[in-house]
Amino acid sequence: MTKRLTLTLILTVIFSSLLFGCTGFENKEKKISEVTNIQYSDITKIVFFDGRGKNNPFTLNDKNQTNDFIKMMDRYVIKKEKKHDDFKGWIHSADFYNGDKKLMSITFTDPLEIDGNYYDIVKGQLSTEKMDNFIQSANPDWKLQ
Repeated sequence: MTKRLTLTLILTVIFSSLLFGCTGFENKEKKISEVTNIQYSDITKIVFFDGRGKNNPFTLNDKNQTNDFIKMMDRYVIKKEKKHDDFKGWIHSADFYNGDKKLMSITFTDPLEIDGNYYDIVKGQLSTEKMDNFIQSANPDWKLQ
């Protein structure tokens, strides 16, 4: 009887640890680079999209500008959203590539959508103006708001 009780207690502790440990890990605050598990040095191009319909997709191939954008993105600290409420519309979206292989996709809304998963921004402020200004600095034809 004692062995059975001990075994039940041990299994309960292990199961609870796994359950609560995994749940806590997923809701931890992280930078975008930690969520995506992609080496930023692997990114060779970024394709920007304008959800307002004012601009055609723009491909950024310049490594220095790509790195600048990645640094700007990694200032955000995000946390996986527990319950997602639908929203309508978006202004900026970007696909990240290594050559022709798509690595990830981010829609810059609040919450951020990264490859179909939603994340609340807990540090940093999503700014449409900063995004537009960055893209326009790389592509003077990009129309601002």
